[in-house]
Amino acid sequence: MLVIAEGGVGMDRLEKIQRVSGVLRYVLLLAALMLGGAIALALAAPNQDLIILGDGQLNALRQGGLVSPALLLALATPFGIFLALGVYWLQRLFSEYQQGHFFTDASMRCYVWLVWLKAAAFIYGIVWPLLLTAVAPTQDIGITIEAGTLVELVVLLIIVHLLKAAQQINDENKAFV
Repeated sequence: MLVIAEGGVGMDRLEKIQRVSGVLRYVLLLAALMLGGAIALALAAPNQDLIILGDGQLNALRQGGLVSPALLLALATPFGIFLALGVYWLQRLFSEYQQGHFFTDASMRCYVWLVWLKAAAFIYGIVWPLLLTAVAPTQDIGITIEAGTLVELVVLLIIVHLLKAAQQINDENKAFV
């Protein structure tokens, strides 16, 4: 855990970081609620163009009557799960920061979850077109893997691994002293 002497300039900065983290946490939760409401509204409207998944492929299948609403929901559910879990772990990370816990097991758990959720979403993004092709073979759907996103994901995985290893070394050093 980050410790700064009381009464110093560092304490003011720490308090500012904690306040900003608290505000970001509540802004994130409010934005998630608004997004959830927009998605629910969009799913209720039959010919909406507000929410687009898979470059509009799912909307086209839905409007063309090629996919049942239940199948549509099943295909889109992983995106909702990734989003909900991402919001949960990010707000939890901001909560840790709000409490002044920057380099703890709890904040590390948040980092790990966020990176693995990004990895799972990336993989589902690759599988998604294959699933669409399986449910509507008449659709011409291609798979797109963005090199930048792949590199970003690998870098994030490496950073989290290094942070976790550094935290373990720090914990061992504290236990030794």
